[in-house]
Amino acid sequence: MNLTPFRRPATLLLYLSRHFTTTTTTCSLKHPPPPPFPSTINAMDLTSPPPEEPPSYIAAARSHGIPLRQSAPIKPGPLPLQLPILNHLRTKRVILASASPRRRAMLNQIGLTNLEVWPSNTPEDLDKKTHSPEEYVSATARAKCHAVYEAVLAAQAKPDATKEHLEDPAVVIAADTIIATRAGQILEKPKNEQDHVRMLTHLRDGRYHRVLTGVCVMAPKADASHPGYEIRGHVEDTKVYFAREEDGLPDDVIESYVR
Repeated sequence: MNLTPFRRPATLLLYLSRHFTTTTTTCSLKHPPPPPFPSTINAMDLTSPPPEEPPSYIAAARSHGIPLRQSAPIKPGPLPLQLPILNHLRTKRVILASASPRRRAMLNQIGLTNLEVWPSNTPEDLDKKTHSPEEYVSATARAKCHAVYEAVLAAQAKPDATKEHLEDPAVVIAADTIIATRAGQILEKPKNEQDHVRMLTHLRDGRYHRVLTGVCVMAPKADASHPGYEIRGHVEDTKVYFAREEDGLPDDVIESYVR
């Protein structure tokens, strides 16, 4: 085929379309041409979700006749500290024999928000030489709890006792915390700022110490048996490690913390 006369592209395209029209039409009767391939592909066409969401496991099982063991909705498990005893105490008279805001906050965290605060005036004067740290903190907590329990009963016997005071307490909770050094020395709360700095410096130089908390709980008995109450106690022992002076705990950091 001589294409020399067709110097213009438009003229050449027109000639080719006329020349191959019959051939293309004849071939199309036997072998239909494939569908035109799109010049551009939309990326959304490849990532778009199917027109219908797949059925859930339960719906698919039911459609195929598979028996299900679940006949009722699954009940949620109990929340942390959703214990029967705590649910019971939330509606009862609970007395905290301590003025410590920290202890009250911890009891509030487990749901005991109906606390009556009766600070104990029991002196912490047991002989530290004849008591081990566990014995000392346990006996002190017991003495605090017993003193406040007796005070509550005395308030009930007064002629001008209010309705709230006439109700028997469900429980009386008392606690005491001490520090036992590495050598076994029992430390109480610091008396002043200087004593606080001296104590922390001593604990840092000792590398580690123990923090013991004794907890005592008293509850009145339902019958008249002696002594009229139940009492339980527990001691929690925690070992605490201090950073050394060369590790970033010099004296000025301790003084800044105290002040």
